[in-house]
Amino acid sequence: MDNPLGFMTPRHHAVRNFVVLELPRNHGRPLRPARIAAALHLEARLVIQLLDDLEKHLFFLVRDTRGNVSWAFPVSSDRTPHRLRFSTGERVFAACGEDSIATPFVESRLRKEPLEVEIETSCAHCGRALHIVVDEQLRWRVRESKANPRVFLPHIDWATFRKPNIINDY
Repeated sequence: MDNPLGFMTPRHHAVRNFVVLELPRNHGRPLRPARIAAALHLEARLVIQLLDDLEKHLFFLVRDTRGNVSWAFPVSSDRTPHRLRFSTGERVFAACGEDSIATPFVESRLRKEPLEVEIETSCAHCGRALHIVVDEQLRWRVRESKANPRVFLPHIDWATFRKPNIINDY
């Protein structure tokens, strides 16, 4: 596929970006299509079609059994071992460690403001508690003094990166 995002219209992007921003603000609950429709001034039927498209194309969006959006890369309303606390106060989960690391970058780009995210998780190797703080530039630090986690960071030329967020470019 030369352009995996070629199916997306501005409305697809609007829905996608809205759910990424709103999941952390929704107090750990999935987002109902009716709420998305109301916020974006779209018909509920259209929002459901857009969600169908986004999910069908495996575009980083998943709905629960009721049809509510429970995960939109990189955040999830589903309880996972990767708890996130934003510097703005919101709390949410990430589906996996890589998603948690990407969260401040993606959310900061969409919000157009700096952001730090504290990741509370456990070491996959030894099981000990681990707290990693990551900012929108993907700079990170660990609270535990003897921890030395292997943090995966994508190779991106930050000096030339100009897209609104990482998900629209990859």
